[in-house]
Amino acid sequence: MGKWVSVAEKRQFLKWFLAQQQLKRKEAGRVLEHLLQHYHLLEQVIFTEEIRSRERTIVVSSIQSEETGFAFYLYRKKIDDPARAIGELQANPADPVYVILHFHGKAQNQQYLQMLDSESREYIKHYKQFRAYKKEAGSLIEAVLIETEKNTLLKQIDEALDHKDEQRFKLLVKQLQELDAQTS
Repeated sequence: MGKWVSVAEKRQFLKWFLAQQQLKRKEAGRVLEHLLQHYHLLEQVIFTEEIRSRERTIVVSSIQSEETGFAFYLYRKKIDDPARAIGELQANPADPVYVILHFHGKAQNQQYLQMLDSESREYIKHYKQFRAYKKEAGSLIEAVLIETEKNTLLKQIDEALDHKDEQRFKLLVKQLQELDAQTS
């Protein structure tokens, strides 16, 4: 962890999140509102990106996310009932509460990134790096496939010339020209 975030910053961010995001499950908003209403609970909130199997973790998602709308992980058990989550928060107010928020654009949202514990910031940094590498690798693979296809056509053109097959030669030259036109 290592990063301290004030209760005021947490409150401001959660208010922004609730105002800007439409949640998949409205009851999930009640859990976040409960945290906002209780200073001592908000003190225990740690924003993260991974479920802590031995800790209390709340997961809330907006409608733009593919993740589950709400989940509360309580010491290796998954609970889908927001009312039970609120009850657990009230029963053990001194225990840390990890909060995972899923919404569109969170990887670029500076306010959100400032809330995250340092491990999660590293996770997002690596994710962005992975996406860039994936895009670059995809472009490279596509270029190699096109080059291979061109080389194959050139060899077939040579064979058509060797066999004096004018019809096949014209067909292959046309295919090569079409391939060049697509990649230009």
